[in-house]
Amino acid sequence: MRIEYYQKDQVIIKQNDLTSELYIIENGECEVIKNGELLATLGQNEVFGELGWLENLPRSATVKAKTACTLKVIPANEAKKFIAHNPKALMPLLRVVCLRLEGTLQFINNIHDSEV
Repeated sequence: MRIEYYQKDQVIIKQNDLTSELYIIENGECEVIKNGELLATLGQNEVFGELGWLENLPRSATVKAKTACTLKVIPANEAKKFIAHNPKALMPLLRVVCLRLEGTLQFINNIHDSEV
């Protein structure tokens, strides 16, 4: 794990990039943006980049620093070691994945309902 520092408005990850780190916000706030639309603002102890980290998928959104922030970064090549040493850490990650999937499904349903 390493620590990275970002200034306000600095891009951390870019939509569609093939990077695979997991980010944990130590302090500050980050914005999640997809196709130019703000999806969420994340704060202390929240994570992003989990799909790229777990499944090596392209980034589904851009994340930029809303404020100056400090992030803990876990590279994908350390995932197995991290999970082996911190198995309880998987539950919050899985919860994040499920909540974000639920939000995506609601978004899709809303689009579908408005077209009907």
